[in-house]
Amino acid sequence: MKGDITLKILETIGDATVNFSDLWGAFLGAGYGASYGKIQYLASKQREAREKRKSQRDIKNQEKQKYYNLIYKLKRDGLLKEEVKHSKKWLFLTAKGREKIISLKTRFIKALPENNYPKESGDKKFLIIIFDIPEVEKKKRVWLRLALRNLNLSMLQRSVWAGKVKIPKLFIDDLRRLRMTDFVEIFEISKTGSLKHII
Repeated sequence: MKGDITLKILETIGDATVNFSDLWGAFLGAGYGASYGKIQYLASKQREAREKRKSQRDIKNQEKQKYYNLIYKLKRDGLLKEEVKHSKKWLFLTAKGREKIISLKTRFIKALPENNYPKESGDKKFLIIIFDIPEVEKKKRVWLRLALRNLNLSMLQRSVWAGKVKIPKLFIDDLRRLRMTDFVEIFEISKTGSLKHII
């Protein structure tokens, strides 16, 4: 029927602002005899796909800008230097940059991890955790008590904790990284016996 395509175009545009290429893609995808609803649906899909690509480009551009800002800051702080060789830019670590690496690694090793471990699903075992951390490592002892409390263990004595939990692998990894495994013992209890009153 004469004016059928014109009507479909106008109806599709009438409901919302439509990008010309979205509309064209919808018509190509739908075919000549397609209904208004199908064309409108395909046009909205075209628009969603275009907006998703734009959003991904924007995110990529933001990440790229963050990278360039970081490189600029590192050069400004004298940690990196830039040289042009064979028409290409090259970045080199300065002596100050090497010192910064050592400083950051030392700080990372000394830093205490977050003690908000995700609750693990699966079989929960009744555990007793005993520790004896030297006085010079007092901060690690405080960290460990907070971590055990956050894992829903109960304190029986200041260095003896118990509860029915599943210990997250990340917690064990943190104990290793902090070099605390020699000071912490974890026992799994299969028969509660006289401990039945605390279950």
